[in-house]
Amino acid sequence: RSLSATGALAAAFVGLATASNDNMLFTAVLLAFFGSSTFWTKYQAQQKMKIDPAFAKTSRRDWRQVLCNGGIGSVISLVYQYYFDGRRPEDLDLSERRLMTVLIWAYIGFYSCCAADTWASEIGTLSSDWPMLITTWRPVPPGTNGGISKLGLLASFAGGAAVGLAADIALWAQYFYAFRRGTLPKIPYVTVGSLLGTLGSVVDSLLGATVQASFLVNKRAVSDLTTAEQRQRKDVSVIAGADILSNNMVNAVSSACTTVLAVGLIALIL
Repeated sequence: RSLSATGALAAAFVGLATASNDNMLFTAVLLAFFGSSTFWTKYQAQQKMKIDPAFAKTSRRDWRQVLCNGGIGSVISLVYQYYFDGRRPEDLDLSERRLMTVLIWAYIGFYSCCAADTWASEIGTLSSDWPMLITTWRPVPPGTNGGISKLGLLASFAGGAAVGLAADIALWAQYFYAFRRGTLPKIPYVTVGSLLGTLGSVVDSLLGATVQASFLVNKRAVSDLTTAEQRQRKDVSVIAGADILSNNMVNAVSSACTTVLAVGLIALIL
């Protein structure tokens, strides 16, 4: 089971807010993210548990994880529906088509960051080489927040690309003639997603290395230890970061930053 009971309720909200959108891109991107994330979370789960004991607690998503990885996207989808539900691109004026494009970029920016971070965490953890802490470039144990590796960076690029590819396929399938007539801009969202996803993953790593604590317990990296757990154990030491934000908070902040970055970039282009 990929979701807890509260996670299932939160996922129902995200799914309803997204599937009710008549632009297929929104549902396609959501499915690409959650489907691929679920696959990579379960991929070699036993091996990941040996590397990071906290994996057993995080493999099932609760409502916090679901909303951190879908809340902003759901709001963007609802805003898009308010302005454009039931309207064709050909019926929109130039300013409305620009707003449509901005909301699509925001949505792709959000989910490309979420996918890139998940892919990097789930795949990068399995790298044969120890990751390097992004702030100091010194080797740290696998599972350390803020640790990056070649495999993890490639995975983040691929995760963002997967989201962008889903957007491209859905848009072209639904609005083929609008693209042919030049009503909609021919933007390669697979490229946009890969770049924004990688940038978002880097932002997540910077936050993880500075405002999220990673602990060394029994020679293994552990994240999000409670204060009580830290006091109970005598073999706990801090690898990096300050104990300010939880993993869910870091994910929420990094995805929000990537969403704002996406909006800023397309605003400059338009």
